[in-house]
Amino acid sequence: MTPLPIPVHVGSEPPASWDDIEARQREYGEDASRWLRERRRPPVASATLEWDAFGFEPRWVGFDTADCAAALAPSVYSGHGADEFNRFRKGAESRGELALVISPIGQPDGGGPRSVLSQHDDSILLGRIESRISSKPLSMGAKVRSAPDLGDADSQLALRLLSCNPALRWRILSLHGVTYEAYNGRVHHPAQGILEPIVETELGEPVVAAWVSPDGVERRFVVPAETPWPVLLQWLLEQALPEFVPGAMRRARRSLASDQALMTRRERAARAAMTELESEYAARRTDLERELEEAQVGASAVRDGLLYGTGKQLVDAVRMVLEAAGINVVDLDDYLGGTKNADLLCTYGGRSRLVEVKSASGNAPERAYEDLVRHLRGWRSLQGSTPVEGGALVLNHQHRSAPHERSPKPYSRPEFLAAQAEPVITTLDLFEAWREEDLKNIRRLFFGNATEQMVGAQTLPTDNPESAGRKRRRLRR
Repeated sequence: MTPLPIPVHVGSEPPASWDDIEARQREYGEDASRWLRERRRPPVASATLEWDAFGFEPRWVGFDTADCAAALAPSVYSGHGADEFNRFRKGAESRGELALVISPIGQPDGGGPRSVLSQHDDSILLGRIESRISSKPLSMGAKVRSAPDLGDADSQLALRLLSCNPALRWRILSLHGVTYEAYNGRVHHPAQGILEPIVETELGEPVVAAWVSPDGVERRFVVPAETPWPVLLQWLLEQALPEFVPGAMRRARRSLASDQALMTRRERAARAAMTELESEYAARRTDLERELEEAQVGASAVRDGLLYGTGKQLVDAVRMVLEAAGINVVDLDDYLGGTKNADLLCTYGGRSRLVEVKSASGNAPERAYEDLVRHLRGWRSLQGSTPVEGGALVLNHQHRSAPHERSPKPYSRPEFLAAQAEPVITTLDLFEAWREEDLKNIRRLFFGNATEQMVGAQTLPTDNPESAGRKRRRLRR
């Protein structure tokens, strides 16, 4: 069978009318009337939207809509689509079908100024139903997820919107009644219908929802204004219409395989398995995104500190890396009450070292190493100081350059290198070992291989319990 285009009502003037309006705006410029200057083409009337490719026939404002299968961004204002929307709704009701509606909500550009008393950036009037749906922008960084227990079409819509790239701007939706001014005072109508969440925040607040009218005739999907119409049209054709308005698919001679009432047991099982798989994918993706964010938050302090930090930020980053490798660290500035010696005292495997942490925007200064040597000499004069076998210098040199543009070796003068007795460690080497979670290499950079071998020998199993007990007692002493 040759499929027929599916008629849908679009609550806008045709693209040709908008072409004329935009041409007059360019022609008159600042001399245009305010009404003309403020006209803006809605995304659903884009000249590049290929309705034929999706199998739809758009019925614009001024067209008959009684036989339409769905309404897209309808208007309730007289002369701008109210009559067309009412005919669409009556036509669906007369056929015993669901009036399927898609309504974007929100101001993509932030909108114009609004009253300080209003917390909402946009609202949708629900026609003769005395209610409205309002939207409130969600704070940046807030997480959203698919609502539980969704049907096939609703879960597919959630999956498609959560997968949009770039990510959509989410807004919290709420259902309200309407208050009118009358001759005898204000008249308030309570909210009617039900708002069913499809995508929600972690607190259960809907950001994408389906509003079901109190008479059950209308199901209106409220989506972010930034949602691309090709995404919505593809979902409407493949999921929404087959599930909610199968009669429209039959009238358009669409494939009988998409009609759930005509599916075989095997087809139904495969379709259910696909839906379950896609739902699991969406849930798994949400979990992985949360895990990635937590990992990035945990790593940022160390990464930023090691690669670009100076002063206290750099010292704290080095301390966190050492502690992650199982090295006991004492911040000497806190312990001694000021910068009286090196920055850190590190102990591992019964061996201790002083660690000096320095940064330089350019090439590494030799005096940084000289400071370490001076602190080692002065350490013995501190009352009650822990015996140390040496020190280590951690250098974040050329920190104003990108990491890959820095010289791998901080010092190059042969005489200076020959005189070095303590290890000099760049933050790039320390960062590389940390990001690969190579804890042995971190310990080796500061204490050498001998410590790892000694600690390993201490933990070797023994066949003699008495000998093992004596060894443990010696270690405790």
